Parts: sequence; structure tokens; C-alpha cells
Amino acid sequence: MIIILQNFTYILLQIILLPISLIGMIYANYKQQKNSKKAKISYTAGQVIQGQWILHFFNIRKDNNIINFIKKFPAESHIGFYMMFSAAILANKLVNFVPKALIKNNLDDISSYSFLFFRTKKIDQLVKENIKKVEQFVVLGAGFDLRSIKFNNDKLKTFELDKKNTQNFKLETLKKAKIITNNITYIECDLNSSDWSIDLIKKGFKKNKKTLFLFESVSCYLDEKIVNNILSNLTRISAKKSIVIQDLYSTRFLHQDEFQRVKKGKKLIKKFGENWNFTINMDNNVELEISKLLEKNNLTPLENYICGKNSTKSKNPFYAISLSQV
Repeated sequence: MIIILQNFTYILLQIILLPISLIGMIYANYKQQKNSKKAKISYTAGQVIQGQWILHFFNIRKDNNIINFIKKFPAESHIGFYMMFSAAILANKLVNFVPKALIKNNLDDISSYSFLFFRTKKIDQLVKENIKKVEQFVVLGAGFDLRSIKFNNDKLKTFELDKKNTQNFKLETLKKAKIITNNITYIECDLNSSDWSIDLIKKGFKKNKKTLFLFESVSCYLDEKIVNNILSNLTRISAKKSIVIQDLYSTRFLHQDEFQRVKKGKKLIKKFGENWNFTINMDNNVELEISKLLEKNNLTPLENYICGKNSTKSKNPFYAISLSQV
């Protein structure tokens, strides 16, 4: 009965507020595309914090820094998002309505939309569980994610690596939002063309200290050779039992026509000079494919979270989060 009331309230509010939602969606998309292109920053990097914004407003992942950051961030729109999700947010306040996509946790049922929220929650959990075991935290291709701030502590030395334009844009926004970045070292580098490990060591990274590496939704934009180089360099400079959190996408998901959402997304990101590249075959033994990649680069698999077996036409998973160690 409660679920019926929650859904009815949401549908009623969505009908009433539909014009506001549409205006918010158009404005948010326009602002994101226009300003991302103007600043020459990654269009897709903003999508990570969009999901975190949504989770915050439904009391699933509270993070005031994300809200303050987006309010000052030229390539996203806090007002646009609020308008877009106004019906759902109001229904949440009135009858505790929560969209199903935000709380899906059954790995087999994760869809091409709900995985965006599952990814954030699961990686948060893995970072939280492992960050107290290490002395250093390295975020490769950090984009506009603020986990290095969310999980920061006085004993932890943190490094973020990303392209110059993206990183400068982030630092300017952090300053405007008055968000403190103690113990975080920002390193400009292009993972495609530079030896990031040399820059990392020059900036104070200690090879003898156990480290947590986060490599979230970056490998899919890189060539296979670059991905292997990154993983092998990572193990070469790391203390034993350093930990790696990374995610992987299936070849069918990013390079075939099973998902209309992905087909549209592929065309859009090409306008910003981005392309999906590295994937793994998830049509057969996914665990084996992940193990091959890790062991080739001297990483020991610990846990895999393989998503979407029941939500695809092919009945094959499309996404995985991997936890491994040096």
C-alpha cells in the first residue's frame, strides 16, 4: 500500500511539474555541452558528479561538497538538475519516494541506467573499506570526482592525476566553492601520452608505502596498450598488497547495438573528441577475462562485481567492478 501511494504521488507530481522538468533538462544539457566544449574539458567527466548529486538529494549518499561544487561549476547546472528531478524530490519529501534505479543492488538486475548509481555506491564502499589499510591514495583520471576529499584524513597522502584543462577547471571551482583540499597533490598529465608514474614519484609518492589506486571509468577511453601500460606501471612502483579498484565495460555494451542509450551517447561524446576504446569480452567467462587482464600486469584478483546478466537482450553482463592487489 505504501509503495502504491509513493508511486501515485510521484506520477501525479510528474504530470503537474512536467513543463518544469523539461525546461530543467534542456537547460542543464545545454549548459553542460556548451561550457564543456568552450573550456575543452571532458564532457563525460561531469556525469559522475551528476549521479552523486542525485543520490545526495534522495538521502542515499550525503555529500554537501558535491552540491557546493556543482553550484559553482560552469559546466553543470544545480538549478537545472533540481528542476529536472523536482517531481521525484518533492515526492521523496512528502511520502519518501525513491526511484528504483537509485537503490538497485541485485547485480544481475542492474541496468544501463541504474549501474551509474550502483557504480558510485559500490566504489564508495570499496574505498571506505580499504582506505584505512593504506598510507597513499591515487586517483587516476580523477575528473571532477571529489572522493579524495570525501575520504581524506590527516594520515593519508592523496594524489589526483588528470589532463591540464580538466584539472585547472576543477581547482578553480573548488576555490570558488571554498572546499578545502588538504593533503591532496594535483598532478597534470595525459594518461595517453606521458609516463604518469614519473610525475607521481617526483611529486612525493613513496614506492615503499601501501597505496590504494582508483581507476574509475577511465580505461574505456584508452587504447588497450595504454591500459596495460598503466596497470603494469602501477604494480612496478607500488608496495606489495597495494590495492586497485577499477571498472570494466563489455565489448557488446560499448561497441555493439544492444543499448539505444549507449548508441546515442557514443554519437554525443564524439562531438567532444572522446571515443570509447578498451573493453573486455563478457559473453562467456567474465571472471576469467578479468583475471587474464590483472594477472598479465602482476595483479592478484580479490573480488569482482559483475552486473547486468538479466537486464540485457543477450543475457550477458555488461559492466564489472574489480578489486585486486599488487
